[in-house]
Amino acid sequence: MELPIDTNSRLARVPRPLRSSAARAIRKIGWRPRPRYAYEADGLATVHFSPFVEDRSFAALYDEMASEWFVGYYADVRWRMWLLTRLARHCERLVGNFAEFGVYRGGCAFMVLATTEPDPQRKLYLFDTFAGIPVAHLAENERSLGLGGRHADTSVPYVEQRLANWRGRFEICAGDVFETLPGLETGRLAFAHVDLNTSAPTRHVLDYVYERLVTGGIIVFDDYGYGWEACVEERRAIDAFFTDKPESVVALPTGQGFVIKQ
Repeated sequence: MELPIDTNSRLARVPRPLRSSAARAIRKIGWRPRPRYAYEADGLATVHFSPFVEDRSFAALYDEMASEWFVGYYADVRWRMWLLTRLARHCERLVGNFAEFGVYRGGCAFMVLATTEPDPQRKLYLFDTFAGIPVAHLAENERSLGLGGRHADTSVPYVEQRLANWRGRFEICAGDVFETLPGLETGRLAFAHVDLNTSAPTRHVLDYVYERLVTGGIIVFDDYGYGWEACVEERRAIDAFFTDKPESVVALPTGQGFVIKQ
């Protein structure tokens, strides 16, 4: 039986009588035709079903969000956003508020608010300095990598305007989480998104979130398995937190991780 051949490949230009021997020679040297990926970006390439590709509503929201997210830089993180929004939707019927730690320019908050059903009993708390990553609590490795001050191109007024369609559904909590959390009470939490990029603030936030997270509630970590040296300390802090807990972090190929409260 003759194997199917991509009509656009070089092998298709080989005369038909010679194709079988040419294909055997190619296989012998280990060459394989490049697959046609359904999605290839953000450190991930897959030929498998990627539902957002056919979801026009999601695509329109994503394009609107991404247009102002990373100024001067386009990052295709659709799989990451799809997972974040689906996990948030999983929690929207639970009793409890939502929270995000590490808001930057409001891109993730935009997508969560746009894709979850409104509930007058639920608020999304948004924690960020809105002035860049603080230097004070950085580990030595994080400091040497220059994380301090990153993501400073944002502000409270900008995020308020970016999320103007959902006024009343969110509350901005500006400042270092080491200073803001002790004086604020979110109440029970059904969903939390942690994207602080650094270890000590992440561990501090986990102490706060975990005891308020309802059974079945979800914490999503944006950088749990990301393949950057800067994320190693953060992953270690997360793993250390859960060593004596019944839950364990599920790592995702997008670089994210999540936990479901038992």
